[in-house]
Amino acid sequence: MVVKQPMDTFITMRGERGLPTEVRRVLVLGASRSGLAAAQALSSRGYAVVLSDTSRQDQLDGLEVLAGRPQVELKLGEQGPDLLEGVDLVVKSPGIPSEMPLVRRARDTGLPVWSEIELGYRLLDNPLDAVTGTNGKTTTTALLGHMFATAGRPVRTVGNIGTALTTVVDDIDSSTEVVVEVSSFQLEDVHEFRPVTAILTNLTQDHLDRHGTMERYLEIKTRVFSRQAAGDTAVINADDALVAPVGRDLADRSPGPEVIWFSSSGRPEAQSRLEGEYLILFGRPSLRLEDLSLRGMHNVENCLAAASSALARGLELEAVEEALRDFPGVEHRLQRAGKIHDVEYVNDSKATNVEAALKALAAYPAGVHLILGGRDKASDYIPLARACIGACRVVYLIGEAGPLIRSAFEDVAGQSGGGALPELVEAGDMERAVSLAAAAAVPGEVVLLAPACASFDQYRNFEERGRHFMEIVARLAARSARWGQG
Repeated sequence: MVVKQPMDTFITMRGERGLPTEVRRVLVLGASRSGLAAAQALSSRGYAVVLSDTSRQDQLDGLEVLAGRPQVELKLGEQGPDLLEGVDLVVKSPGIPSEMPLVRRARDTGLPVWSEIELGYRLLDNPLDAVTGTNGKTTTTALLGHMFATAGRPVRTVGNIGTALTTVVDDIDSSTEVVVEVSSFQLEDVHEFRPVTAILTNLTQDHLDRHGTMERYLEIKTRVFSRQAAGDTAVINADDALVAPVGRDLADRSPGPEVIWFSSSGRPEAQSRLEGEYLILFGRPSLRLEDLSLRGMHNVENCLAAASSALARGLELEAVEEALRDFPGVEHRLQRAGKIHDVEYVNDSKATNVEAALKALAAYPAGVHLILGGRDKASDYIPLARACIGACRVVYLIGEAGPLIRSAFEDVAGQSGGGALPELVEAGDMERAVSLAAAAAVPGEVVLLAPACASFDQYRNFEERGRHFMEIVARLAARSARWGQG
């Protein structure tokens, strides 16, 4: 039984937020989206801010938001130890590794180092619902926010989903629910961060180029639960072999959060689960699979996770069900780009790791022209190569990871009984990949962008990569329409 916390009780339970009284001058590392938001939030409260980035000024976007703020000093280029002089706190953007020399030096000298998420938490009095995991966290975050909005509760959806948490600290009152997607990069340096509900969707190999081992990656992800206690809720995937032990440990913690389990395989101990064609939510039969707006079994998990968190926060089941029926989905996540000559084009640029690409491929089990590649994240592409047998007709390789992916396909081809691999095409970049796929695909087939890699070799982020794909498809559609008129 989940005890619903009244809003005022929740806020008093959070303890002291704010910044330590001795903090006067803050070094913000990284002048991207979260760094700019942090600098704004701090300077608006009278703190002196040193904003540092290794890029040149003409390489940075958005600096104009700091115009007229004399409290903010901009230091670009080399980030030497002199940046720490006179500083009381370091706030780092998620793109900056925790083991960066300057960050290590700050810790060695006793300076506190916070992530931007930690800073946002300290500056807000609002209830926070956190969502993390390897895959599904963006969809789950957006869906949970949609549930609050459907129920008529004021809500803001922020974090790794696209809007820095500190962006909203001067923009909302304390009654607004804040749903925040948190990545492992953002969880590296949290200390007091304590969400009222926290979801761990799943855990698969990802970001090992930064974290090194799965053990380290898991340890960082579970920091989302570190400060939770009585009155909080942890929402745990009972089907995930790495995640389930985390839930059992939390259930044994005293005082600890209420643990809510979800299961797409129908585990009877899970309060939210799939039984046959029906969702069971907190023991009550709910919607049929066909009623859900989202496609794919991985999205069933996302629906169960978001619904569990929403119900734990006191939303009515009717509002949750309505949101599950009409949720429009997330940009760059199995997003339809268009249909040309009865060939469907699908943008899943958010599939930045192998597991996410596998889930995208599972939604289209045959006749797929798959675009793979980008910047490698120390991934194992063998499972993806195996999954492409039978499902994919052609695979188009782009970006730096192309040779690594090709090698994985060749390894699978060399295994006895491996099956017939799809044709591999070295496309190089997105323009050529889509053009070649459009020429090869026949009616009824799918051109799917699910890269299984980061985007940073050719794009600033996965959003830019997805938008480029959408733009190319739109041009193809327009050209096709002109030819049809001719």
